[in-house]
Amino acid sequence: MFQLSFLHTSLLIFAAATVLPLLIWLIAKRKPPRVVFSSLRFIRLSAQEEKKRSKLQEILLLIIRMLIILLFTLAVARPQVFSSRLKQSGKHPPTALAIVVDNSFGMDYLHEAKTALDRSKEALEKINALTNSTDKVIILTLDESWNTLHGQSYAGKIPGDIINSIAITHLPLSMEAAMDKAHTKLVESGIPNRELYLITDKREAQYPADFPLPVHLIPLAAPQSWQNLSIKDVTPLPQLVDKTRQQSLQFTLANHGDAQRADVLIRAVLGETKVAEKFVSIPARQEIKETILIELRQDGWQTGYVEVVDERLMHDNRSYFAFPHRLNPSLAVITQDASLPFYLQGALDVYRGGGKLKLIAPDALVMADLEEYQNFVIYKPGPIGPRLKEFIESLRHQKRGAVVFLDENMGKDLASWWSSMFDCQIGGFMRDAKELSYFNPHHYVSSLLGGTELSQKRVSHYWSCQASGSVALAKAGKDDLVLAKDNMILFALDPAAMQNSFFIDPIFPVLAYRALEHSGLALAGGNRIELGELITAQELTLPDGSVLQLANRSYRASKPGIYHSRIANGEATAIAVDYHYQESENNPQDYQKLKYIKSLKADWQKQLFRSRLGYDIWKTLFLVALALFLLEIGIIKLASLKAGKSPKELT
Repeated sequence: MFQLSFLHTSLLIFAAATVLPLLIWLIAKRKPPRVVFSSLRFIRLSAQEEKKRSKLQEILLLIIRMLIILLFTLAVARPQVFSSRLKQSGKHPPTALAIVVDNSFGMDYLHEAKTALDRSKEALEKINALTNSTDKVIILTLDESWNTLHGQSYAGKIPGDIINSIAITHLPLSMEAAMDKAHTKLVESGIPNRELYLITDKREAQYPADFPLPVHLIPLAAPQSWQNLSIKDVTPLPQLVDKTRQQSLQFTLANHGDAQRADVLIRAVLGETKVAEKFVSIPARQEIKETILIELRQDGWQTGYVEVVDERLMHDNRSYFAFPHRLNPSLAVITQDASLPFYLQGALDVYRGGGKLKLIAPDALVMADLEEYQNFVIYKPGPIGPRLKEFIESLRHQKRGAVVFLDENMGKDLASWWSSMFDCQIGGFMRDAKELSYFNPHHYVSSLLGGTELSQKRVSHYWSCQASGSVALAKAGKDDLVLAKDNMILFALDPAAMQNSFFIDPIFPVLAYRALEHSGLALAGGNRIELGELITAQELTLPDGSVLQLANRSYRASKPGIYHSRIANGEATAIAVDYHYQESENNPQDYQKLKYIKSLKADWQKQLFRSRLGYDIWKTLFLVALALFLLEIGIIKLASLKAGKSPKELT
C-alpha cells in the first residue's frame, strides 16, 4: 500500500508555475544576427556543431529550472509518504501524540493485584520509552480539573510525577468531550503527524458517532469474569409511634456478577464509629432490599454510611445517609386560642413524645423561637399581621416550614394569604361528606398511604382547594385536601370538626406525623443528592473537613460523602452525596459500530508512531531542489569558460 498526501493541498496550485521557464524560453528565443562571409563552408560546419551543443544545454537547463520550481512548490505543500513496503526502523518522524486515559471509578477494579488504572500508568511509561525529543506528547483524562492543571503538550516525554498524579475521578467527563479536547490540542501542536490513543477498560461510554482522526485502542489485561457488589439508597425507616433511638436503615444491595455471593458483610458507621454489622447472601445479577438496626446516640443530624465489604471495586461499596432525629422534639403552635382541638392535640402529642409544646400568639412571636422550637403549627392565627409574615419568611429562608390547618371561620384576607403562599385557589367551605380518592405515592408526607384502600373512607368539613403551583398530597374527588409547597404543608380541614370521620381514621395521624417531620429542619427521609448537583449555602463544609465561604452562591458536589451547609442565621444542614452507579455494572462498549476506533494487538508498542500521514519528505525535496540549482549554476559556468563568455551572456 502506497499513499501520498499533502498537509497544505491548496498550495499545489502554484505547481502550474513549472511551465514558466518553458514559456519564457519560447518567447525570448532570439534569432542570430546575419553576417556576410566570402566562404561559408567551414563556418557552416562549425555552426552546426555549436548549435547541437547549445540546444542540448538549453534543454537541460530548461528541465532543471522546471524541476526546481516543481520541487520547491511540492516541498512548501508538505508532502507525506506512507508505504507498507517501507522498511520499518526504530526511528519515526516528529509526531504529536495524544493519549486519553479513562480514570472513571470503574478503572479501579482490582484484577491480579493490579487495577486497570495501574496498568494504564504502566502503558504510559512504555510510551514514554518510545518517544524522542522531536515528539509532542499530550495526555488527558476524564477529570476536568486535572486536565486544566496538566493537560498540556510535553516535549518528548511525560514527566513521571504527572503520570503518578492521575487518580480516579468521581465526576468524569464524557469520552466524547475528552476526545474532542485531544483533537483540538493535536491541531494546535502544528505537527502534521498526529495520532490519538485511548487507554480504557472498554466499558460502555459516550463516544462521538464519527471522528476526524483514526483512534487506536491500547489493550489492557482484563478479568474473565466480573464480580462486584454495590450498595445504595440508604434511607431511615419512619417511626410513627413509640419513637426511640433504635433506628432501622433500609438500603439496596446489588450483585453485578455472575456468581451468588454468600455471607457478605454489611457494616453501618455513624459519624466515625462502627455501630452495627450483619451478614447477607445475594443471588447473581440481583438487587435486594435489606435493613440494619443502629443505635442513635443524641438528637440532631445523624450522618454516616452503610458499606458492603468487597475488595474488587471499592468506590461503590458505600452509601451515605444524613437525616435529622429528635427523640422529643419541641413544638410551637401559632394560634390566638388558649387550647387546641382534640384531634390536633392528640396528633401533636404523638409526635412530640416528651417534648415541649407551647401555644404562641402571633403578636408574641420573636426570632429566638426559630432556635428554640423544631416544628411550628399554625391554626387560627387571626388576621394576618406583619410579624407573622416576617416569621414565616424567616422559616422559609432557613429551608424550614410549618404545618397549617384551616378553620371553618377563616377570614377572606387570611384565605387570600394562604392561597398566595401555597399557590392555590381556596373556594368555599364544604360540610357534606365525600369519599377520599387519592394519596400521592411520590411525596414523603403521603408516600406511606399511596396503596391504601380508600373505599368507605370519607371526609367532611373542609375547604375546597385547587392546587396550581403546589403539590396535592390527598384528594377527595376534584378537591385537594392536603397540599405541599416546599417545606410548608396545608391541611384544608378544620380539626375542630368532631363529626369529621377523617380524624378518627389512622390516616390522619400518619399524615400529621409525616407532615411535621417534613416541615422541620430538613427532609425527614434524609438529605441526599447525586454527584454533580448544586448546593447553595452561606457556608459549606466539604467531606474532607475544609470550609468554603460561598455567600449564598452554589457549589457543585464533586466528591461523595457528607456535606454540611449553613445559610445565614440558620442551623446547619447535613447532605449525603452518593456516587453515580453506572460504573458498577460491566457493560462492554460495542466498538464495531465506531469505525474510526482500531483495537491494537498485544504488541501494541510496535504499532505506535505509524501516522495516517506517513513520513514527512519536504526537507528531502528542498535539498534536491538546492542540488539542481547548484547543478544549473555549474553547467552555466562550465559553458561560459568553454565559449570565453560570461555566464550572463550565456543565460
